Amino acid sequence: MMVRTGMLLMVMGIASFMAFSLIGSTLDEEGFLHEPFALLPLGYLLLLMGAVLALVGVIRARRRQAPSQAD
Repeated sequence: MMVRTGMLLMVMGIASFMAFSLIGSTLDEEGFLHEPFALLPLGYLLLLMGAVLALVGVIRARRRQAPSQAD
């Protein structure tokens, strides 16, 4: 479950980068730059959180599958 959630977060992060490039930046008549800058840190945050969550999920799944060694 954690791996799926992590993958979903990473896909959302990539989607926010794609949305940033598709929306683009524009200049208005007064010379102000308009761009969806909030999508950049949001994308990085989603990618990082997704990678950490997926990694934790994989580690937990491998520990459950490994035979316990009680010596």
